Amino acid sequence: MSQATVNRVTASVVGFLFVAAVAFSWLVFPYLVNGDRMLFETGQQVQNERFDDFRTLNQMLTRFNWFPGGIEVTALYASDEYFQYADRKGSVEAFRPDRHIVFFLAEDVHTELLPEGLADATLTVGDRTIDPVSAEGPELVEHHRTTILRFAKFDEQGQPYIDATAGELKLTLTHAWDRDLVDNGELLPVDSEFVWELPLDIPVELMSRDTFTSIMVFSLSAGLLASVLTPCLIQLVLIFFATLGGITAEQVVAEHGISPEVRRKVLWLASCFVAGYIALFVVSGALIGYAGKEAQLFFANYTRAVGIGAGVIVILFGVWLGIRAKAPIVCRLPGAETVQQFKSKGTIGTVLVSIAFSLGCMSCFGGAIIGTLLIYVGALGSASVGASLMGIFAAGVAIPFLLAAYFFSRMQGLFEAIARHTRLVGAVSSAFIVFFGLLLVSDNFHTVSDAIYPFLGLE
Repeated sequence: MSQATVNRVTASVVGFLFVAAVAFSWLVFPYLVNGDRMLFETGQQVQNERFDDFRTLNQMLTRFNWFPGGIEVTALYASDEYFQYADRKGSVEAFRPDRHIVFFLAEDVHTELLPEGLADATLTVGDRTIDPVSAEGPELVEHHRTTILRFAKFDEQGQPYIDATAGELKLTLTHAWDRDLVDNGELLPVDSEFVWELPLDIPVELMSRDTFTSIMVFSLSAGLLASVLTPCLIQLVLIFFATLGGITAEQVVAEHGISPEVRRKVLWLASCFVAGYIALFVVSGALIGYAGKEAQLFFANYTRAVGIGAGVIVILFGVWLGIRAKAPIVCRLPGAETVQQFKSKGTIGTVLVSIAFSLGCMSCFGGAIIGTLLIYVGALGSASVGASLMGIFAAGVAIPFLLAAYFFSRMQGLFEAIARHTRLVGAVSSAFIVFFGLLLVSDNFHTVSDAIYPFLGLE
């Protein structure tokens, strides 16, 4: 082997290692800033602030009455604002606040016993009186009882009872709570009224959904990269390299050598790849932030279908790439000549495979990703925070990706190696992408991730 050949091989290897190091440089970031610790501390801060806001809101929605003999009766009006803070899936399914006006009634006494049975209830909204749809609670208790009262939210004509002219809500409860009202040894029922002025005077800052600061979003991004998405995104880097190598091989074949057009094509397709997964992550973050646990239900029900669909797209792209690069074996597949005659620039295909593979990441790691976002973002119901969070760490990966593509396009030794082995590069890239597509289709995506986790200290 001549010295010139050795130099070319060395330059190719060094160039590839340099580009790979740049592409994987994002991996160091979450560990340098101790992402796991930042995630925990931010989570504690968010939960504490949320609890304080929820407690303040409860106080504003709660009314009290005390009766001779020591009985305390508390009524909480579970308004729409209340359910924005509550566990939305469980609460909405149980109480259906979209159909009902809901109240939580609590009775407490520390001496003797509470009266038997549930209180009679009526609700007055403006000048209209409504009987309850249901009253649920224990009838025989000693010292504490909780009752859920539900009233229809709409009248027979489908018009809401609570509108701009309602003025106030008045809940009237009747029960034998006053121990001074006795007739022939029996306690007499007494009316108790609880009133809420409408519209509710809830401070705007209390109900603001965008309570995250830029530092909090930054912390969550670092934490998610470190503890949730690292293995998935490492595989995305590998797909990126395979796509870049295959597209480059295709262009070298098409242009009959290395040209400025080939280099521009590399940067353009790298940008398309990056744009594809950033768009998916931002949109998914917004949807999860807005939909909360409903998004988790969707992933639980459709994760396999999403994984299979994404895998099929990735496999087709891998085959397409191999045919375009005139890779051996792949070029002999049925329909290969038609693909070779197709003069697409490859932009759509690159964006599509980026979105499909990222969607596969979302489906395979959906539980972990959404579970984390739910704790810190989804429960707030903030689409903007969810989009910002997912966008920040997607951008954190995008910058090294684009830098890697830039240096890749400037590495003469790498391009010369590709020019000499275009078919082999195309075949390897195609096989690599198809392999990951098969992992998605067969639901074995975690096989690679499980192998990566121990080396990252994430077991």
